[in-house]
Amino acid sequence: MSDLIAVAKNDIKKGSKSFALASFFFSQNQKEAAWKLYAWCRYCDDVIDHSANLQEAQIQVHDLIKKTEACYAMNPPTEHPWPSFSQVIHENKIPKKYPLDLLRGFQIDAMGTGIKDREELMDYCYCVAGTVGLMMCHVMGISHTKALQHAVSLGCAMQMTNIARDINDDYKMGRVYLPDTWLAEKGLNRADFFQPEFRQDLKPVVQRLMWEADSLYAEGRSGLSYLSLRSAWAVCIALHVYRDIGRQVVDQTSSENQELFQQRIIVSPKRKFVLLIKASFDILRLWPSRWFQPWKKIEHSEIWSDL
Repeated sequence: MSDLIAVAKNDIKKGSKSFALASFFFSQNQKEAAWKLYAWCRYCDDVIDHSANLQEAQIQVHDLIKKTEACYAMNPPTEHPWPSFSQVIHENKIPKKYPLDLLRGFQIDAMGTGIKDREELMDYCYCVAGTVGLMMCHVMGISHTKALQHAVSLGCAMQMTNIARDINDDYKMGRVYLPDTWLAEKGLNRADFFQPEFRQDLKPVVQRLMWEADSLYAEGRSGLSYLSLRSAWAVCIALHVYRDIGRQVVDQTSSENQELFQQRIIVSPKRKFVLLIKASFDILRLWPSRWFQPWKKIEHSEIWSDL
């Protein structure tokens, strides 16, 4: 294993046990490409999160954009994760629009303006997560461009789950991803919605977020038919694990506990094993149709642009 791949593998193992588990089921080439993409996404996210203030974060976003464009010009920076990111975008013909749209999502964070309504929520989720699904379509291969919409839906669902799970951590960083209009409907505002006295009023807002996510998970699941069985298996595992996190969040909202949302939700190894079995049965249901219509990868240049 090359040094670049080893470092990228270590990044995903430290940053996301759920994605690390799912990536294990890819082919070797897909696995390594997924690790490299994750390492770049994680690096960019950390750069913004660790900025001292919004002004510094905005400067960092512009620097990330400049370095990303340098990768597309075949002149990547020498430090990790840029050489491996440059490799994966060129080897898999990933359009420049997707990583630049992801960085546009980080620019939203750097502006500190928050999310006004559902439209802005969907745009943000597309930027920071839907784009990852689109890039992975190039890594995995698809049999029809209809897969692109499903990839975006699944990415958005996962990001909504992250938002619901990380409300407390984000609030401490001064970030609120629940739309202002949704909060206002419950008499809440961005400044104090997470105070203990408002915690019970917050529950229906979070439930609404997870209802949105649940419909998107269903859309994402429908797209598995456009992937090879092995790729579909890996994606389905990630889907089940993240959907389980969302369901735990909803279960929390049934509690009268004033400490609501303050404990980070995790999926235990035992539970992950159960979800792995469930995902495997989902993929087995695809198997019969492949006898009649074998999966075939298409070469596609279509760039997804519709929200």
